[in-house]
Amino acid sequence: MILLKWLLPADTADTQIGIYGACYKLAILITLFIQAFRFAAEPFFFSQAEDPKARETFAKLMNWSVAFMMTAFLTVMLFLDLFKWFIPNEAYHVGLRVVPILMLANVFLGIYYNQSVWYKLTDRTRWGGTIALFGAGVTLLLNFLLIPRIGYLGSAWATLACYGGMTVMSHLLGQHYWPVPYQVTRVLLYMAVGVFLWWGVEQLPLEGALNYAVRAAVLLGFMTVAWRVERSSVRPLSP
Repeated sequence: MILLKWLLPADTADTQIGIYGACYKLAILITLFIQAFRFAAEPFFFSQAEDPKARETFAKLMNWSVAFMMTAFLTVMLFLDLFKWFIPNEAYHVGLRVVPILMLANVFLGIYYNQSVWYKLTDRTRWGGTIALFGAGVTLLLNFLLIPRIGYLGSAWATLACYGGMTVMSHLLGQHYWPVPYQVTRVLLYMAVGVFLWWGVEQLPLEGALNYAVRAAVLLGFMTVAWRVERSSVRPLSP
């Protein structure tokens, strides 16, 4: 947000910073999950590192975490007309279009934190710094290119590109130094289906109680399918 103040005209900078900052807060649901997951998962990763099935377990945890994060994404996006009232200043509601971009960015951040275990377990933490510098470079470049053209929306896209790029870079390096059998197709499918369901519901001419009923049904359907898919994949590991 600091770059917004530098790169936007003085007469609009404060307003756009206010809009962007207020709407960014709606992505906090995924951010809270990420922090809770890191707090619980990192000790688990280290304690399980020597287990012969550790990498398979880490891959399954990735599936669960992405399913949870996309559930959070759908919860906020399907009921954004309710969540927006957490922003008391209605003038800031004009910026709600950045919310899905920022939420997806945070999904990528969650994936990155999940898979970053590889450089911690192999004592290659220098790669963590390298990846962070890469992300910072992407952020700076895209902010300088996009903010003067599309304002705070450019900052949102830069955030998505940063976290997405860091995730891809970490995955490629991790598969080289400490391969984990992540089910990349399933992870991408969860993300694609979540975005498609939200987009599809937004195209429906629904109002009133029916509108909320359909949205609730879509959310419940996604949660149910994800739960059943992941539960079925866990059963073979049971003794």
